[in-house]
Amino acid sequence: MKFSPKAIFFDWDHTLWDHDRNASEVLQELLGELALLQTISHHPDEVWPIFQKINDALWEDYQHGRIDQSTLRNTRFELFFDALGIQSDAQLFSDLYLERTPRKTHLIPHAYQVIETLAAKYPLYVLTNGFDDIQHIKISSVGMSHFFEHIITSELAGCKKPAAAFFEFALQEANCLPSEVVMVGDHPIVDIQAASMLGIPAIHLNLRAEDANTKFQISQLNELLDLFE
Repeated sequence: MKFSPKAIFFDWDHTLWDHDRNASEVLQELLGELALLQTISHHPDEVWPIFQKINDALWEDYQHGRIDQSTLRNTRFELFFDALGIQSDAQLFSDLYLERTPRKTHLIPHAYQVIETLAAKYPLYVLTNGFDDIQHIKISSVGMSHFFEHIITSELAGCKKPAAAFFEFALQEANCLPSEVVMVGDHPIVDIQAASMLGIPAIHLNLRAEDANTKFQISQLNELLDLFE
């Protein structure tokens, strides 16, 4: 099957931008620069999974409206420092992390080529729950801003994926009906199921080969080029 939509919607983190690689690099850099690594008993390889678990849980709460942006930003490094037994300024660490991480430029394999190719044929939109200020820096830092018609954040839409209202806002921005766009994302619920429930065809980027009941799946981004006219 080949798609020929009026527009394509893309998630950003974990779909085009390699969040885990970029964020883990910054985490290790800051722990080293602030002389915190030698204060913990954990092996360096254990540090990122500890933070990832804390961060993912808080993001889940944020996406479902249980906490706000400020709580997410301010709490994750307090919990991370507590988990590692670090006695230091968590707020300073958070500020440095937020300053440096979005300027990292590691992309998911084939992301630039795929977006460059599709942008020549279709209007492209980013749909992200990421913070407005941070996401614009990320997209600019990898030199991809000019490929997208619009970057639609949860702050701009006034709600977060998987809310139907988020996708309805994006459809209005693109001036399209649900059947006239395609959603591409990595999260089977927040991106794929949510879009599908509105009648938006959705392609699941399943990089980890997870067991997901999604209709259209790809394991690498460059497979997208065979799915569009």
